[in-house]
Amino acid sequence: MRPENSYADPDLLRRVLSRLVGREREVRAVLAALAAGRNVLLVGPPGTSKSTILRTVAEEAGVPFFLVEGSADLTPQKLVGTFNPARVMADGFKPEYFEPGPLVRAMEAGGLLYIEEFNRMPEEASNVLIRAAEEGELAVPRLGVVRAKPGFRIACAMNPYDDVGTSRLSRALLDRFVMLRLDYQSRAEEVEIVRLRTGSGRGWLVELAVDVVRATRRHPAVRMGASVRGAIDMVLIAERLIEQRGAVDPEDLKMAAVMAVAPKLWMKDPARSPEEVVEEVLAGLLEGRGLDPFEGREEGGGGREEARRLIEEAREAPRRAALAIAGDPSLLDKLSHEGLAGLDAIARVYSLLPLDLREKARRIAEGLVVRAALGYAGRRALARAGGEPVDVDVDRTVERAAELGRSPEALSFFTARRRGRAYALVIDRSASMAGFKLVMGALAGASLAYAGDRVDDYCVLAFNTSVERLKGLRERRDVEEVVRSVLSLEARGYTDIYTALLEARRELVSHGYEPRAILVTDAEWTAGPNPLQAAPLFRQLHVVLVPSKYLGFARALAELGGGRVVLVRSIAEAPERLGELLRE
Repeated sequence: MRPENSYADPDLLRRVLSRLVGREREVRAVLAALAAGRNVLLVGPPGTSKSTILRTVAEEAGVPFFLVEGSADLTPQKLVGTFNPARVMADGFKPEYFEPGPLVRAMEAGGLLYIEEFNRMPEEASNVLIRAAEEGELAVPRLGVVRAKPGFRIACAMNPYDDVGTSRLSRALLDRFVMLRLDYQSRAEEVEIVRLRTGSGRGWLVELAVDVVRATRRHPAVRMGASVRGAIDMVLIAERLIEQRGAVDPEDLKMAAVMAVAPKLWMKDPARSPEEVVEEVLAGLLEGRGLDPFEGREEGGGGREEARRLIEEAREAPRRAALAIAGDPSLLDKLSHEGLAGLDAIARVYSLLPLDLREKARRIAEGLVVRAALGYAGRRALARAGGEPVDVDVDRTVERAAELGRSPEALSFFTARRRGRAYALVIDRSASMAGFKLVMGALAGASLAYAGDRVDDYCVLAFNTSVERLKGLRERRDVEEVVRSVLSLEARGYTDIYTALLEARRELVSHGYEPRAILVTDAEWTAGPNPLQAAPLFRQLHVVLVPSKYLGFARALAELGGGRVVLVRSIAEAPERLGELLRE
């Protein structure tokens, strides 16, 4: 016999979570509300597991599940039920001639009534729910009062961004519900969802598809980007295309991406097409030295030329370039299409921009940093694939994610053994590091996150005379969050490299790792003890030196730390140079 409150089962949370990827916070909230006898409204964009959560909860709780599709055709009669006309005409109204709709069936069974696209229901249909939601009763003409069994609940879901065919929900109805907002899941969780739903053994393809849809959500021309369903569709189509050709072909990747993702975009800029945005995003993720899968595609000639002139000006006269952007903020959008060159220009003018434009510049820079690092990782994966299927150690990837409490990140292939290697990324945020120097730190962080099987984990510390932990070891953070944290730093204060290195070593050793660090700095030591005393404490200490006159001091640091110096003069060369350090 089913208990009166199946949602209060103390083991229900574990069972539900065992069937889902992530969403622990949301599942806890939903179970708490249902166990408390409340009706639930889930609000979020498509592909955020709203239906999956509720269906899984019902199945694991052993509660009957009744699904209703909200639409303009949903009448009160379809929701409640009607008497059979033929029988009524022959024998009059009798209770046994009543054919219950999903609302009445859910009430009689003590089940969960789930209404999708809640805000697409006509008002007269939604008003039927008010008394059932509040009192667990429903008065049906010529039938009488239907009283719900104890387990009866109503759960609804809606997309807040949809504005076609929707209606405004009444306050009286909303007052009978508790509401929970769901956003997109983390990158690691979306990767796992796509892997499970597609069964693909090509880890690089799964991650590429996820990053394509995530990039559409940040694109300035897009109002609402693609859900994880776009990534699932892209992988499934790409797998079939690879089978047909017997090799990985960039044009096939483009075809799969456009077919799968473009229909799912809601555009903000009417001058841009969804297909164009998807091609642009995919090209940016794959683009790099010697590889442009869409070479020869048409570009907006005037806009492209204007962006290139601005890039040159930012290099030679950053103040003048900043004034040009202040006069025409759309120039930032043009730079967003120029890859590393555009990122370099934004980094050089950032601190010179008016405050109201810095946030926009930071968001664009964030996307470009992630795109640059992923593009480098993607090129390595395609090179390793050589056009042939690549074996991916799926079990170890998932195991490592759970073990480390973070995303396994990009492109994990079979390797001979676990490397057991972690890095501390130590970023100088003193006053002399303003502008594009901090972007170097963000790129280094993204490169570490996408290092795949070369790095088990990493932490990120930012310092001047104090040390701030932006990401700890075993702390789960998406690479976008890490990059955003670095780009949001304000360069100020003096430079205490010694204290920062000791804190980095303490973080690594306390988690059982050999002390390895990458120091991003201009090596202008202005506070604290001599950093040369801390360098020998490391198993490996690399120094990423941004343009500076202190090259000799940086070399001494690296030499004492068993590492080497990488001098980076421009953003364009950064991913390759940072990759060299991680290959050692």
